[in-house]
Order: sequence, then C-alpha cells, then structure tokens
Amino acid sequence: MYQYSHGGNAAFESGQEIKLDLSANINPLGLPDKVSAAIVSQIPNLTSYPDNSSGALRDAISEFENVDSRWIFCGNGASDIIFRIPRVVQGKKAMLTAPTFSDYERALQSYGADIAYYTLVADNSFTITDEFISAVEREKPNLVYICNPNNPTGRLTDASIIGELLVRCPETVFAIDECFLDFTMEASMHTSKRFLGQHQNIIILKAFTKMFTMPGIRLGYSLCSNESFNDNLYFHGPDWPVSNLAQGAGIAALEGADEFVKRTASYVAIEREQVERSLIEYGFRIFESSTNYVFLQSPFEFDLQEELNKHGIRIRSCNNYHGLDNSYFRIAVTTKENNATLLSAIETITAQKRFI
Repeated sequence: MYQYSHGGNAAFESGQEIKLDLSANINPLGLPDKVSAAIVSQIPNLTSYPDNSSGALRDAISEFENVDSRWIFCGNGASDIIFRIPRVVQGKKAMLTAPTFSDYERALQSYGADIAYYTLVADNSFTITDEFISAVEREKPNLVYICNPNNPTGRLTDASIIGELLVRCPETVFAIDECFLDFTMEASMHTSKRFLGQHQNIIILKAFTKMFTMPGIRLGYSLCSNESFNDNLYFHGPDWPVSNLAQGAGIAALEGADEFVKRTASYVAIEREQVERSLIEYGFRIFESSTNYVFLQSPFEFDLQEELNKHGIRIRSCNNYHGLDNSYFRIAVTTKENNATLLSAIETITAQKRFI
C-alpha cells in the first residue's frame, strides 16, 4: 500500500500538535515579495487553459539559468519530471546511490525498472567518489539519478566525477537533481550546467519548491540540450503540466532572483554552521552539509524525533532511506529564532536523558 515518505506533512497528521516543522527544507527567507501579487493577478486567467509549453516562464528561466529556452521543460514540481524520465529513457535497468531521495526509486518502480544500488558509507561522509564511475561502468544502467547535493546527506558530488561519467558511459542517461544546489555557497562551481550542449545524455532537475518557498504551488523544471528528449517529456505525461497560477508565480519569483539566492545562501551557511556546532557539543555526529539542512547520527538510545515531537518540533527520521537506520536524522535550517528553539529543546532533552 502506498505510504507518504517525505517530510512537511505534520500539519495533516492527527494526534500531535507540531508548532515547528523542520522535516521539510524550505527557504527561511520565505516567499519572494512579488509572488503573492502575481498569483492574484492570474485569477482572471483561471477560465483559460495554461500555455502547455510555459513559454513566458521558460524565457524567464532561460535568463536566470543562462541556458537556451529550448532546453527547458517545466513541470508540476521536479517530482513530476522525475516520474516522466524513466518513460522517456525506455530502459529497464537503473542505478541509484543509497541513501538518496526516495522518489527516484518509486519512479523507477512505477515503470518496472530493475534498480542497482551503490551504497555510500559513513566513513567518507556518504560522499560519491571515483569508485562510483567504475560501478556504473560495470552495471551499464540505462538511467542513473544523482542528487547534488544529496538528500538527506547534504553532500556535494564533484563536477569532475559527473563529467567523467558522461564521457565514459555515453549510453547511460544521467539525471542530476540540483534542487538544493542554489542553497550552497558558490553553486556555480558545482553545477552540471557546464556539460549541457556537450553531452546529450544529461538532464538537470531544478524546482521553485525549496529556494522560492513555493511547495504548495508545485513548480519545477529541467535543463537538457537533447531537444528530442525534451519533446518526449511532453509526450510521457499529461498536457498542461503547469497551471496559470504556477507560471505567473514562477515568473515573479525570478525577478531579482540572483540577489535573493545569494542572500539566502549566505544566511543559510551562517545558521547551518551554528546549528552543526551546537549539535556536536550535545554529542551528535555531524556529517558536514552544503545546503539548507543538517544531517546527523545520534549516539543516544532515545528516539530524537519522538522526543522533539513532545516539544512540538518535527524533524525527519532517515530510517526509511536505503543504507540508514533510526539513528540518522535530517533537520532543516530555518530562521535564527527557529534554530534557537530547536537547539534549546535538544539541549534540554539530552541533559535530561543523561540523568535518567
């Protein structure tokens, strides 16, 4: 039976009052100012079908990403595109790292693909290394998803590794999920956009969900210089993938976005480092993250998520990720005030448990 496996669902659960939901990783700076007004302005257009190709929105993304608008496909969140990709590739063998974002696995399972897993290990902080290239060469998958930075670990994959994969495995399609990359400092050094145009076997995934605080709008996009692949993305899914409301919201969010993204990355870096330092002091093992969440392992016998629920704070247990158990957790980095509330609660919990 289908079970929801992501964070951000506390508001819809019964039995516990959650005042602070840190199980989903949303920009602490909130919704860009112009987005709400743009959504309202689209209300008269609700009586019309949306532009199926999201032309004006693709033009705005083209300017923001500095790529050809013909290389852009817009969808109902990045997850929509994740589920379309296996049907475009039409391959029955895929490969995933473990752990990584669960929707890749479900998208592949829904298509009936066989999945090979490459296990990342704690000893090198769950980082993808050159050994992964050899593993892909051995397995010869039709499709590989790489989350960069990875979810839930927050670890970056070096662009040189992705470049080498594209060259040595030209028959494999690589879907590079960069939905969290703009939260990192100097994201331009790590993006795989440099490979677009050179290679036809790469598609990059992005979303408005996290950076622009728009999870309820459902808006994502992909970048791929293989125009035949892009055409098939339209074919292997329903028409009108992006509503008038979402298209208007996306265009508005991208106005002045460069400054907004830069300010966000700086804010997140400062707050994340403070949260990580404090958690280390409380006895937790921290795996250095590059994005807007921290990834940790608890040495304690108590369940950290369960204890924080009692304080009205929800975090993400990672026990349903391949390769992880119930000692691993992911916690969103949010506002200074919310982070202080979290740390105060954890300090209280760990102090109490030490004396029981």
